[in-house]
Amino acid sequence: RPSEAILGVLRELGGPGARSVSLPQALALLGTRGFTPAQVTQALQEYEQLNVLQVNPARTTLTFV
Repeated sequence: RPSEAILGVLRELGGPGARSVSLPQALALLGTRGFTPAQVTQALQEYEQLNVLQVNPARTTLTFV
């Protein structure tokens, strides 16, 4: 599933023990890996609902819960 692969890329970007990553940097990396903006948006919404991650209101930082 694309959403699982996207979460894997986000965790990889953060590195071991990372609590947050830059959302613009993550979006750029996901784009280079072939994910569409719709796939990324869907994955972020899905994992926010599952309380796995949170995106701040300014959409600059993604924090792992």
